[in-house]
This record gives sequence, structure tokens and C-alpha cells, in this order.
Amino acid sequence: MSYLRFIFAILAMFSLHFAVAAPDDRFATLDKYLQDSVANGFSGAVLVVEAGDVRLNQGYGLAVRDAHLPVTAETLFDIGSVTKQFTAAAIMHLAQQGKLTTSMTLADFFADVPPDKQGITLHQLLSHSAGIANGIGARDFEHIPTQTFFARLFNEPLYFAPGEGYAYSNAGYSILARIIELVSGQPYESYVQSALFAPAGMQHTGYLKPELRQEPAAAGYLFGEADTGSTRDRYFADAAIAWPLKGNGGILSTLNDMYLWSQALQTNRILKDQYRQQLFSPHVAEDEEGSSHYGYGWAIMKTPRDTRFIGHNGSNGVFYFDFRWFPDEQSLILFASNAMVESTMAVPFYIEQYLFEQEPLPEFTRGLTSEIVRKSVTTAGNALHKKAVLQKTFISRVDDKRILNRAGLRLLDQQLFADAIALLSLNVELFSDDGNLWDSLGEAYFESGQAEAAKSAFKRALQLKPAQDCFWCENSQTRLQQLLNPQ
Repeated sequence: MSYLRFIFAILAMFSLHFAVAAPDDRFATLDKYLQDSVANGFSGAVLVVEAGDVRLNQGYGLAVRDAHLPVTAETLFDIGSVTKQFTAAAIMHLAQQGKLTTSMTLADFFADVPPDKQGITLHQLLSHSAGIANGIGARDFEHIPTQTFFARLFNEPLYFAPGEGYAYSNAGYSILARIIELVSGQPYESYVQSALFAPAGMQHTGYLKPELRQEPAAAGYLFGEADTGSTRDRYFADAAIAWPLKGNGGILSTLNDMYLWSQALQTNRILKDQYRQQLFSPHVAEDEEGSSHYGYGWAIMKTPRDTRFIGHNGSNGVFYFDFRWFPDEQSLILFASNAMVESTMAVPFYIEQYLFEQEPLPEFTRGLTSEIVRKSVTTAGNALHKKAVLQKTFISRVDDKRILNRAGLRLLDQQLFADAIALLSLNVELFSDDGNLWDSLGEAYFESGQAEAAKSAFKRALQLKPAQDCFWCENSQTRLQQLLNPQ
């Protein structure tokens, strides 16, 4: 993908003392911009390094609103898919010990791999060129037995013949996490803790490291409004990390720990140069133009300044993390947020443009979806009343059926039934001829136990079935059968 497209797709045991440079008007301006953005919905933390000096390392807004707990550089954030580069580094660490090579195949580690996948190499998994499906349709916290998960994954059809294309795959990195376990004889987290985090001095990073239970962790705020709790608390409640997430996303860390990791990546402390350079080599083009490449766990591309960018971002739709390293310019931008709204993903790029190109910092905005959700969750009453308020306030501004559908389904995931039904029922009034929207509303009624309303919505969804390619019909039919023939 192009540089711009990448942007928008995309201390308990000891005290840390980083070298902080003398005051700089640019950073005073940036700090004020971020402080002012809090009023418009921003909460998160930013660390900026220039030529080895930490120029900014500050939290903004609240990590936990009910407790009035502020965000700091020591707040735990879910770093999303930035987890992948840790998995890639662990594979390189095993390679450095001679325990595996990137030319080894799935057949070297797993029995009963289907013939079309037996020849997939670690290199292809690391560079998203294996053609492996992105997942099996399971959610991040859906705990599936190891053997069952990988059997289902290996039975998924390939997107293309291994090595013949590029397709970003979360599940590909889950396979790599399992290979780390099989080769090392340790659980995934145990290995990355001992091989990577401990040598780097990272004491505040992991999934289920016991010490993390007592550390300040950011709660997530869906669309900047709906409290989803902290990922940390969910991990400890489950006491395990599910395979749909393990190794490809969801590791917890702080800005200070991620800065320590950035320093470790520039030395031989953990990986010798020949293994580190494999991480940062442009192995596979991410787009037809070849303007961006994927290494091992990292995206690599040229900036508008003709300098190297090495980075990765990650999000679960609530938290957002961005790791932006500019080795030729000796600069680093680390960005974390627990309340993803319209402008959130753009802020790290705004910071880059401001510092390197002297571009003005655009105003931080929540966006329409956040405004709608905010109005709904702060309006007392049932779904019908919430819908009436939303209709009066926003009807002239909603011109895309995806806005309310996506927001309603995300609210449904959080079991905010009245809010989900308010948004989804308003949507079918605005766009009444779309069967998919009726299926979404039916799902909200079904999940909230409103059987008769669910039946009506699913029947309407099927009445609007297109001549071909009805992607919602199977769900509507299955749900209707469940409602008509309850067990």
C-alpha cells in the first residue's frame, strides 16, 4: 500500500530515566495541541524521540474515566497487531540458535497438514505471502482447543498458491506462535518474556505476566464513548489467551517499554545484525505499485522525504497503537489511544508531518459515528426513545447505511442492546430496502431475547434477498429456524 494509505488503514521494579532534550517550541506546540484535543475526544499517550533524545513522553486524557485515572507513559495499552513483530523477532531468535530456518515448512511442525499447505514456509507466513486465511471466523476471546483451532484453520481454502501473492493474515501469525511453542517447548508468552522482553528491560509487557495485574491499565471506549473495560482484565478473567489472538495481536505494553524495545532493535543485544536485518528487509510488495513492502512483522516504505519508514500499527476497533520508526532521520514516534474515533489513526501522521514537513496540525475531531453513539449512550430510556432522539438529531446527516450498521453491531458486541437496537432500527427506516440491515436488526433482537421482533426482522431480510450473492441469508435462515424450532 502507499505511504498515506498505510497511515489511515492503518516502573514497579525499577525506575526508568530517559534522556530528555532541552525545551523546544515545536514540542510545546505539539503538547498543547494534544492537550486541546482531549476536549474533542482524544485520550492516549505520545512519545517522540529525535537523535536519541526523548522530546515528548506524555499522557493525555483519562485511562479509566470512572476512576479519573489519567493516562501516563506507564499506562498499559493493548498494542494490537504491533504484537506481530514480537512474534517475528521470536522466530528469528530461534533461528539464531539454529533451532529452525525460515525455509522450513508447515509439514516440518504439524502432522496431517492438507497437501495444498504442506509446503508453506515460515518465510511466507512471516511476510503474509502464504495465502493463509485471515482466520476461522472466531473472535479474539473465543477459546478453542489448540488441535481444533489449527485443524479448522488448515482446512480453510487458500487465498492463492503459497508465494504467489500478498494477503495480510492474523492467523498466519497464530501459526508462527504455535511453532514457537513447539520448537521451544515453552508457552508462547514464556518464550517471548525470556528471549525478548527480559533482555530488553521490558518489565511491563505481556499478556498474563502476573505483575501486570497490579499496573495501571487503560479501559477501552468504543467510538470514544462506550466503556469496554481493559483488555488486561479480560485476559486475567479468562486466565488464558485464545488462539484467534495469540501471537498476532493484543499484547499489553507501555510507551516506556516500547521505547526500550526500539532501542534493543538497534543493537545486537537480542538479535545479531543478520537476523535483525531480516525483520526489516522488504520481502513482499503490499501493493501493485510496490510502494510498500512487508518484512517480518514490519511494513517498510519510503517517506515523501525519500527516507526509510519502518513501522506497524494495530487496533481492535477500540484501542489503537502506532510504532513509527525513521532510522535515516534518527526519529521515533510511538502513539497509543484507548478511544478510537475519526481522527485517532491520523494523529501519528499529523505529528510526523508537523515535525518533518512543518505542516500545521489539523483539528482533532470525533466524527459522526462517535457523536451518534455518544448521544445514544447518554440518553436515558428504552430503544424506542433513544431512536426518536437520534432521529431528531442526526437524520439529515446520515447518508451512508454503513455508519449505523457498523456502529450498531459493535454496540451489540458489548451487549448494549437498547443502543444497538436504536441505531439499527433507525437504519432500516432510512434504508428500508437493504436486507442486510434487517438481518443486523434481527440479530440485535435475537441476542436481546426479543423473539417475535427478531422473527419479523429476519423474515424481512429474506424477502429482500437478491438474485445472487446473498451474504446475509444463511444467518437469517439459521436464526429463523432456531426461533421457530427452539431446543
